[in-house]
Amino acid sequence: MNLKLFSICFLVLAALPLLGQNKIRWTSWEYANEKVKKGDKKFFVYVYYDGCKWCRFMEDKTFAHDHIAKFINSNFYAFHINASASDKIIVADKAYTTVRIGKYDFHELAVDLVSGNMSFPSFVFLDEQFKKIAAYDRFVDVDVFEVMLSYYGGDHHKKVMWRKYANNYCRESHFNALVNGRP
Repeated sequence: MNLKLFSICFLVLAALPLLGQNKIRWTSWEYANEKVKKGDKKFFVYVYYDGCKWCRFMEDKTFAHDHIAKFINSNFYAFHINASASDKIIVADKAYTTVRIGKYDFHELAVDLVSGNMSFPSFVFLDEQFKKIAAYDRFVDVDVFEVMLSYYGGDHHKKVMWRKYANNYCRESHFNALVNGRP
């Protein structure tokens, strides 16, 4: 009896972290052109580098939050790219591979997305046609990242300056409304 009870408790405790947890659904680059042609969502691209401590923080401290993953999945096509990768990626009829910057080889698409500023972590917001809206090259905590997602996801960047938007940010009307499908 004790072994059965122990087994049940163990299974429940092991499953608790998974309950209700959203994860960012990273899209494979092989579907990038298909998503661009669809033109129904903006794009979010996370650029990381193996061994980057702050990239790991971004993944564990910011992206891991349930509401962040849910928001990204609802409002963006999410892609990620290892800046040191060398695989061929084709987006909008352009093939990207590897390019040398100084003494390092980086993925050409990563270089293009962050305009050659190879600082990590980086992330880029692109419009529905895969045109760059904004790029950031630093770790961002979950609270600031939530505001950024809402700002770009809700098209507020088209009509309000960042500082004004951030100062007047209201989670319920800006963030939660977009997660729940209301503008």
